[in-house]
Amino acid sequence: MSELKNLIEVELLKDSNVVVETLTRLGIANKKKNILYPTCYLYPELEKFYIVHFKELFLLTRPNGYNNMSIDDYGRKNSIVWCLAQWGLIKLPDDFDMSIIEPHDTFIFVLPYKEKAFWDIQDKFNMKNLKILT
Repeated sequence: MSELKNLIEVELLKDSNVVVETLTRLGIANKKKNILYPTCYLYPELEKFYIVHFKELFLLTRPNGYNNMSIDDYGRKNSIVWCLAQWGLIKLPDDFDMSIIEPHDTFIFVLPYKEKAFWDIQDKFNMKNLKILT
């Protein structure tokens, strides 16, 4: 699938459930209302894993769909990938061009695990109904 060329392939260093849960706590927050909008998701494709922005998932799953990734969107995804790698949750392939995720200076909100119960996490994409276009 040609859309996969823009996704960031990763190797999981922790259980996939740990990576998925961590991704639910990274994104854009409305601190006044305690609402968090996760930015990225873990996308499995044939024994490989990718960190994917929710807008990229719309493109992968909907015909002619939602291709409006901005520079900020890519920057946010890159910052999230960098954080996951620094935290020891993922490893980037040895041949990965690190200049893709550097500089990783786009702000992302990181919700501490112990505060998760006090926040409303509102996903922009439902991974439970994932059906990729072929």
